[in-house]
Amino acid sequence: MEQSDPSDLEFEDDRLRRLFAYWTEKCGSRLFPGRPDVDPVDFSYVLGYVTLVEVELSGTDYTGRYLDDLPGAEYVAFIKDSYDRVVESGRPHCYRKRGLFDQQYFSEETLILPLGSTPPKVEMLMVAVIPGDLLHPEDGKVVI
Repeated sequence: MEQSDPSDLEFEDDRLRRLFAYWTEKCGSRLFPGRPDVDPVDFSYVLGYVTLVEVELSGTDYTGRYLDDLPGAEYVAFIKDSYDRVVESGRPHCYRKRGLFDQQYFSEETLILPLGSTPPKVEMLMVAVIPGDLLHPEDGKVVI
């Protein structure tokens, strides 16, 4: 997947569109806002789908676990690449992922937004993942 130009980001889910507009507003004249600039109360419409990911010098901490410790090597590699793109560029990234990863079907739309008090250094990522519906081809069950 190619790095998204923030002005060209397109969203299927309106909650991601709204979150991106909120983040853009909080940027002001900066490349991206700092963590204290964003208030979860302001985006309660998507709060259950948002994770804050701390960026560390040696890797990314993901909900109390290192990303490399999570199951699903192929999917973790994809996520790590996506996070690295945002950390290195300081620019938002959005993708839609539908299909098979590590023998599991996925359907999601994801927005990754950089945060940091001293741009261009990214200190944290605000990641919103909206699950979609994907019928499993063998048994017709919806997998998210």
